[in-house]
Amino acid sequence: MFIDLLLIHSGNYLLRKYAKDLAPFTPERQTRFRVPLTDMPVLGTMARMITSGALVAGILAVAAFIGAFVLVVTHFVQSWTSVILTITAGLISISIYVTARHIQLTQSRRSITWPSPILSSKNASSSEPTKEYYLFVLGSGGHTKEMLMMMDDGTRDFGNTHRRYLISSGDKMSENHLGDYEDELKESSSAPGTYDKCIVTRARRVHQPLWSTPWTGLLSILDIFPVLLSPPETEIGKTLRYPGVIFSNGPATGFFVALAVHVLKLLGIVPDDKMKFVYIESWARIATLSLTGKLLYCTGMADAFYVQHEEVATKYGLVNAGEMVFNARRLD
Repeated sequence: MFIDLLLIHSGNYLLRKYAKDLAPFTPERQTRFRVPLTDMPVLGTMARMITSGALVAGILAVAAFIGAFVLVVTHFVQSWTSVILTITAGLISISIYVTARHIQLTQSRRSITWPSPILSSKNASSSEPTKEYYLFVLGSGGHTKEMLMMMDDGTRDFGNTHRRYLISSGDKMSENHLGDYEDELKESSSAPGTYDKCIVTRARRVHQPLWSTPWTGLLSILDIFPVLLSPPETEIGKTLRYPGVIFSNGPATGFFVALAVHVLKLLGIVPDDKMKFVYIESWARIATLSLTGKLLYCTGMADAFYVQHEEVATKYGLVNAGEMVFNARRLD
């Protein structure tokens, strides 16, 4: 996992100190990652009701019953009213399903403590190295440089790892930084692993008006789905179809990646245990969350949420991982 890359394989003393503070979290120490659903009147009521898969199935059964009842009525009553009733019932059923599934996903995310134990007994006893497939969301304005610095511990063996980088269109700076990073990794590592990069429509330009963001965001999501669903054209891609963990640290595209992942899980296309979304707020956010961070905080679409300053952690009730950007840098 990325947290393992940052906290375990580094020789930096300060980083080891942060690792001691972070891993593993117990239920008593775990702080909430985002606004609890119980703080929202309508969703809070449903969250208290939906505590198991059986109850979710019950709600879905009610939605199906509503749809079936209206279909029976429309069979005997042929009019525009029956058509409207059918459409309304369909929309209600879809809304109930989406709401129930969303709450189920967000509740399951809260039940997981991060980081997970460093090494499980299964991994420790296995002689065959574990294959890993990660997706990193890069972004302009310094986000790419921060992400690459956090990945760079200087000791990691990437031999069984495939790295996929998602870059927004027109972001030549990120492409240049990535090229330099991978060239250096190839020279310094005996087993650099494999990587590829995918270009998607930019979700939001710097200073772009918010009213136009939904349109560019939609175009971006349409490009993101193939990136998430297409396996790498490597040996690892033959066994790992989906990325195990996805990492983002603030670019607007990161939110739309999280949204795309959430939609795929809502529809049951991707298993819940795949594409875990880990959000690490940018080091530059010393007092408040970025817009991307606030959206993920409120929607609950991140499986793990970290910040790098105590003031932000205290304000939002999040986990302070310390200055991961600087502590993870390779010492030249």
